[in-house]
Amino acid sequence: MKRLLMSLALALPMLQLLATPSIELATPPIENVLLNTKVDERSLIVHLANLQKEKTVLTLESLDSRETFHEQVINDHNGFNARLNLNELPKGRYVLRVKQGNGSLRQVVVVDQNSILCSKIAAE
Repeated sequence: MKRLLMSLALALPMLQLLATPSIELATPPIENVLLNTKVDERSLIVHLANLQKEKTVLTLESLDSRETFHEQVINDHNGFNARLNLNELPKGRYVLRVKQGNGSLRQVVVVDQNSILCSKIAAE
């Protein structure tokens, strides 16, 4: 009986470690949230993945962060698409940001008279 109790006492901490999910597994990296963006005529189409259904904020602002042209809070969606109409934006550089938890991604968007160019997606 003493051996059984001693074995259980030694095994219990090990079982607790195995049953507790690590933080890395519970929280997906922010890099997996913004799947891609593409330009369709004068619109920017943004594809987001959010399997944990965490609050996600999508913004489009001027490069100097003085003016916000689009802001959207997404709750309870495991995936989301947004179409941002860029017709009314003046020629210039803008930053598309996706924030979720403590992570943030950004993409620079250059709007010209005849075209729209997007940089690679980068973590902040």
